[in-house]
Amino acid sequence: MLFRIAVVDDDISNLRSIEKILKANGYKVTCLTSGEELLSYAETNKVDLVLLDVHMIGMDGFETIKELRMVRYGRDVPVILLAADDDKETETKALTVGAMDYVTKPIIDNVLLLRVRNTITLIRLQNNLRSEVRRKTEEVYHEHEKYKRLSIQVVQTIAGAIDAKDNYTRGHSSRVAKYAMEIARRYGYSAKEQEEIYMMGLLHDVGKIGIPDTVINKPSRLTADEFDLIKKHPAVGFDILKNISELPNFAVGARWHHERYDGKGYPDGLAGTDIPEEARIIAVADAYDAMSSNRSYHDIFAQQYIRRELEEGKGTQFDPTFADIMLDMIEADKDYSMREMTFYPDHAADDESANQLGDNKFSFLSMLETGGIDTAVGLKYCLNDVDFYLEMLNDFSTNSSDRKHNLCSSYKEKNWEKYRRYVHSLKRASMTIGAVSLSEKARVLEEAARIGDEDLIARNHDELITSLKRIVGGILMSTATFNK
Repeated sequence: MLFRIAVVDDDISNLRSIEKILKANGYKVTCLTSGEELLSYAETNKVDLVLLDVHMIGMDGFETIKELRMVRYGRDVPVILLAADDDKETETKALTVGAMDYVTKPIIDNVLLLRVRNTITLIRLQNNLRSEVRRKTEEVYHEHEKYKRLSIQVVQTIAGAIDAKDNYTRGHSSRVAKYAMEIARRYGYSAKEQEEIYMMGLLHDVGKIGIPDTVINKPSRLTADEFDLIKKHPAVGFDILKNISELPNFAVGARWHHERYDGKGYPDGLAGTDIPEEARIIAVADAYDAMSSNRSYHDIFAQQYIRRELEEGKGTQFDPTFADIMLDMIEADKDYSMREMTFYPDHAADDESANQLGDNKFSFLSMLETGGIDTAVGLKYCLNDVDFYLEMLNDFSTNSSDRKHNLCSSYKEKNWEKYRRYVHSLKRASMTIGAVSLSEKARVLEEAARIGDEDLIARNHDELITSLKRIVGGILMSTATFNK
């Protein structure tokens, strides 16, 4: 089945470029040149996704989204907005008006394709999640076995889809479920109660289905509006899971795992034992995994740091009893195996290879950081896919000789229009791999070339080329380490 995508942009060259990328990858594409054309088209035609330019003559992208929701086939269609780079205000407004994602120009074909695939997959999952859980429950399990009606395979699949929204948290739900079950076991829960809290742990973040990827994957500090969006996921999860009437407790972990023992959490500000016991357990397990996993805004923390955070959080953020149990688990974990990529009991035979992959990854990213690359930024542009990130790094280093030649030739010729184009390309490519400092140097020179400031270019050109060489050298060393 072909996915149908409507691309709306009043710049014909952009329109054709995106059309070519999408059609080459098997999508059915309809090109439109204005918001008005899209509204008319959506009256009689269904599409799976809309790629919509923000700044257009006539109706802009924001107004178009609002009007689209009033059109017959536009009510539920996901929208990815397209706009110029470095426009944070536009990005925030895009999420506020209901865009599922935001892609900057100039378009990077691989990033665009991954965003498109991810958005289509997630919106369909979001629309079908409630009915799918009920359908699988009735289909797989015996009528009189109440607890076993919900297939563990189905729940794990759903949990995996939730975690896939944030590629930095792959396996997060599974690990939280395992940690919560072990805390419950040590506290004295029965086998059946342990199984139930395991399932609750798997589904505790189900509400993130409704949060835009750009907010979840943002490597920098969230704005107040973005944090308000994040804080909605417990209530969204509760609304989804409360409809599973056979297992009403499933919604408990989803709604209250961000409550704090001192009453300063959300969404309801519950305190102490007013917070359901299972949610207090999951809260400890969730916080532990957040610190012992790679995230877009931090690497894995040392055990000693995590131990100190749990100690300091007893009685304020965490239930003291369950925090103490987690501390006992940390004390017993001499090899620090309870961390991302190593805590997979269902695949014990793969532990050694998983550990090796994890060690290589940490070494690879550390070397990139040492070489002047902000890997959190680079991985964000590559959807936190390490293999894809490697491809982008290799492309950058492979093309570096041509970039240096073009920059130096146009500089020598004093052809500032050519120089501007080449330095603009370097600016975007550098940001895509996380070479933020190099990208900023390129931005300054791009502006200088635009206004013909020869003195500024002369003072900074050699430094730009030196920085480019240094970044490429760091890439070559780090990728060699990762591929050993």
